[in-house]
Amino acid sequence: MKMRKRINGIILFAGTIVVSSIFVTGYYRHNTAKREIVQAAVVEGNVKQDTNNSAKSNISLTEFINKELTLDKNAYDAGTIQDFLSKNIKINDGKKIVFLTFDDGPSTTVTPKVLEVLKKNDIRATFFIVGKELEKNSRAKQILLDTYKQGNSIGNHTYTHIYNNLYPGGKVDVDKFMAELDKNNDAIRKVLGQDFKSRIVRFPGGHMSWKGVDEADKRFNDIGYKYIDWNGIVGDAEGKPKSKEQLLNTYRQTFKNQQKLVLLMHDTYGKENTAEVLPDIIADLKNKGYEFKILE
Repeated sequence: MKMRKRINGIILFAGTIVVSSIFVTGYYRHNTAKREIVQAAVVEGNVKQDTNNSAKSNISLTEFINKELTLDKNAYDAGTIQDFLSKNIKINDGKKIVFLTFDDGPSTTVTPKVLEVLKKNDIRATFFIVGKELEKNSRAKQILLDTYKQGNSIGNHTYTHIYNNLYPGGKVDVDKFMAELDKNNDAIRKVLGQDFKSRIVRFPGGHMSWKGVDEADKRFNDIGYKYIDWNGIVGDAEGKPKSKEQLLNTYRQTFKNQQKLVLLMHDTYGKENTAEVLPDIIADLKNKGYEFKILE
């Protein structure tokens, strides 16, 4: 009888431990940053999603982003950077911060190399995604998932990136532009899950380059979107393909000891040298005392 009671006691204790472990694990997963993705997985070329909605779906974009900024020590308020770049509103926090940003991906050739460099240096970056590139193949979708799970920030760079569609006559066609952002959001959510939210947008060619942005800005304000230009480049989108040394020289020329540096780079096809020069740029910025942050 004593032996049976002892066995029953052991079983009860073990059961309590298991239940407690499940609760703690569930609590941790719920409260950890967005990087633990359980809603999306690329399996055999198809993106399969959990159809259950989480609490994220029921909160506003502003509430969601504020939560993200609180949870992620690498995150920085994109609204502050938008105002800094477009309105020259100073940020007097005394910190030297760089935002590495990559446009036009994901690609199956360059993006993985960029991710490898970032991971090796334990830093994060902001990736502005083009939907038609994302939907080219299942490998591109897996790479976006990898990018997100690695802790990087995901922004919207329109679905097609075709200037004539977005800016006929050099002027923003606001209806087409907003429709492309929506279509791109749909493409991204098919990979990252329907709960995915992002407020950061980069205009192909830059917000500063086009006429008729006032109406787009008004709609952005209504929705909560923030547009991000840049104040430093490596020159990987200008003219003919550049060598690693040419990219490094352009970076040096546009680096002016900016307290907040938003560095424009590209991770699309043909930009292998951008991935090659990235370790040198990171090392230089680290030596200069910069922190690396992502935009949210």
